[in-house]
Formats: sequence, structure tokens, C-alpha cells
Amino acid sequence: MKRDVQSLSICVPGKKCINECVYCVARMNTDLYKNQMDENLPFYDLYLKDYINKMAYAKEQDANIMMITGDVEPLQNRHFLQTLALINNYILPSKGCGSFNWIEIQTSGVMFNNNYARFLRNTVGVSILSLSLSSFDNKMNAEIQGIPEKLEIDIKEACRIAKEYDFTLRLSLNMNKYLYESVGGTVEGLFNKCRELGADQVTFRKLFISGENSQTDWILENKVPDELFDEIDTYIVEKGEHINTLPYGYKQYIIDNMSAIVDIDCMNEEKTDKMISKYFVLRPDCKIYDGWNKEDLIF
Repeated sequence: MKRDVQSLSICVPGKKCINECVYCVARMNTDLYKNQMDENLPFYDLYLKDYINKMAYAKEQDANIMMITGDVEPLQNRHFLQTLALINNYILPSKGCGSFNWIEIQTSGVMFNNNYARFLRNTVGVSILSLSLSSFDNKMNAEIQGIPEKLEIDIKEACRIAKEYDFTLRLSLNMNKYLYESVGGTVEGLFNKCRELGADQVTFRKLFISGENSQTDWILENKVPDELFDEIDTYIVEKGEHINTLPYGYKQYIIDNMSAIVDIDCMNEEKTDKMISKYFVLRPDCKIYDGWNKEDLIF
């Protein structure tokens, strides 16, 4: 039976993330997924076929967006991104299902420079760069996201490069007290800063809590009040113009040519219809899931 799914999240393989975000969802989850997308494995050719078939399946379920993300920083595995581009641009069309033309990447900005920007635009076909931020202060952002000192990003420069290479720039704001304080502790300050950095889109993301662990402890100690999301919603409705209601219910508004969404369910926990999905997840074990947990396995 056909499902209604908006996008396919590609979970980029990697042994260990170069970052150590203090609120990292992947570090909360003890599920292990074997990396079968390793060219050194004896049956890599068979797993590669499985991977291609899962991508084709997502297309057949009307997924038209590819989101490149993962339990590691996606930019740290350039070789995989090259393979993904070959699959999407040449192999999927040969199977009759067409390629993904709407491609996004979620990144902390680590290793993002002019050379990588050109590769993402020209080779991989990425059109939307979603920059994940935890503070607008470079030092604090690096500290919260556990970015190695030598790789600390200059937020303003990363945004400038994104705009120079004509990405649609989305700022994905991981809402915590340090991010809010970095703009003076006002909703208007949040929007002004995003506008100053040249954002085309902004997502206000509520941090996800699961179980008893150091990540949950940090979030509980440093989260913004739930009421702030209501304040942001009110600001958006009063100042903006409603342009779209997304398939999973979120309303999209535009304010001064910048669209805005409040995401209080980034892990797609609130599923109301089993035949409608916010996204599928394709993991390096070459299996496709209707969410981020092992029990969400489709096949």
C-alpha cells in the first residue's frame, strides 16, 4: 500500500562525529546500525543495490525532498556524498523513478568553505543549506556543539559563503538560553539577527528529550521556557503572512522575505496517521525507517 511521505532523510555514515553536541539526540540513542555502505566489505555490491532500491522506494512513495543529515556531521564524509550524487544523478533515473531534484543538507558548518560549497552545489546538487546553530556567538556556539577548536566556524562567514554560492540559507536554531541571550533575550532580536545573516528561512527547533542521560540533563538545565515558542508563534502570526501549511501540520509564514517555522517535534514523534510520514530515514545499514528508532523499520 502506498504511503504519503514528504522527504527522505539520508543518514550519512561515519565512525564518530567530529562534533560532540551537548544535546545530541544520536548520543541519547543506544541503537547501533551497522555501516554496510563500506566499499571494503566483501558484499558491498549487494548492499549498494539494497541502498539504491530503498531510495527508489522512497521516490515511489512520493518523497520529493532529500535531506542529507545523520548521526555524524555530514560534511566529514565527502566520499559518501560523491557516491550519493552518482546514485541520484545517474542510477535512479535509469530505474525509471527519477532523481531527487530538491536536496537539502543539515550541517554544523564544520569544514564548510568555498571549495566544499562548490562541491555541494555543482556535484551533489544541494540547493538548501540548513545551518544548525546553538548560539550566535562563535565561541559559545562551538562550545555547545562540541566543535574542535581548530575547526570553530565563523557564523557570519559561513552564511556569506552560502549566499555567495546561491544556496537557500536556512538557519536551524536549537533553542536554548545561550542562543536567546546572544540576541539580547527578545523574539525581535532573534529575527533581526537571522535577517542580518542573510537567512532565507529560519526554523525554531525545540530540543528533544529522551531518557536519563547527560544530554537530557543539559537540556533541562538550559532550555528556553515553553512559553517562548508561543511568543514566537504570536510574533510570526502578527508580523508575517501565512504562505503554506506543510503536510505534517506546521504553518509557514513569511516575514520581510524570510520564511519562519516553529518545530516542536523534530524527531517526528507525534504520528497521527500511519500512512502519512513527515519523512523516511535511510540508514547506512541499507534499511529504510519511518522515523529514527529501530522499531520504525519498514524493510
